[in-house]
Amino acid sequence: MPKLVREPLLHFLILGAALFLVFEFTQEEAGPGERTIVVTAGQVEQLAGQFSRTWLRPPTPSELDGLIEKYIRGEVFYREAQGLGLDRDDPYIRNRLALKLETLLDDLSAGAEPADEELARFLAEHAERFTEPERLSFRQVYVSSERSPDPAVEARRVLELLQGGEDPDRFGDVSMLAARFDGASPAEVERVFGGDFVDALAELVPGAWQGPVRSPFGVHLVRIAERVPARLPALEEIRDAVLAEWRDQQRRDAREQAYERLRERYEVVIEPAAPDGATTPESR
Repeated sequence: MPKLVREPLLHFLILGAALFLVFEFTQEEAGPGERTIVVTAGQVEQLAGQFSRTWLRPPTPSELDGLIEKYIRGEVFYREAQGLGLDRDDPYIRNRLALKLETLLDDLSAGAEPADEELARFLAEHAERFTEPERLSFRQVYVSSERSPDPAVEARRVLELLQGGEDPDRFGDVSMLAARFDGASPAEVERVFGGDFVDALAELVPGAWQGPVRSPFGVHLVRIAERVPARLPALEEIRDAVLAEWRDQQRRDAREQAYERLRERYEVVIEPAAPDGATTPESR
């Protein structure tokens, strides 16, 4: 008898019987049509199309039968799982359904093509999203804090020579820093030299060697060749980008409005924890 109890086949039969009883006694009586699975011609065509896109050929009749049977299997398991209530209190399923509803709301909010007047107004109201940053083109000569006994004195000496017309390639300590920057934004310059360096460049006048300008690496002599101010492009230059942003904003606004309307249909009760562990319902 103990040997029989340890038999895997017996365990399997007991488990199968238990599952059968669970299905029989936990599911409600199915209504008309709930026990009918209809596989439409459109669904069959979709299954065949998915196969063709994956394998770059149409499925054989046998393969298509297998795809259909797999679809039916999934539908059977889905309905039986719903009948058992397995979809309840599952955070993964809950989040997936919420995401699907949000996606549906996004699709429904896709409206007609906006007129240029609407896009121009959107561009003006959200100029910060589309403004092109200032661009700097400059040359720098680096004086190392470690290789010069007095970097400030050395920087002033080199500056006089540069201002006198000497070739900048003859001066400066060797480093991994680029000597030239063309059309760099302040953010790009800051990533290399730091914020204080960028602030100092803002005070320099283009055309002449100036400095010294400090950075975490040491001191630098700088000649700004060109400073292109920040600008907001005209709508015709960036219409596609503005249109994409406008559509995204429309989707977000429509989704929020839909949520607010749906939320009004519910009374929300939040039960905060009391100091003694009891809870006091709070309605919203």
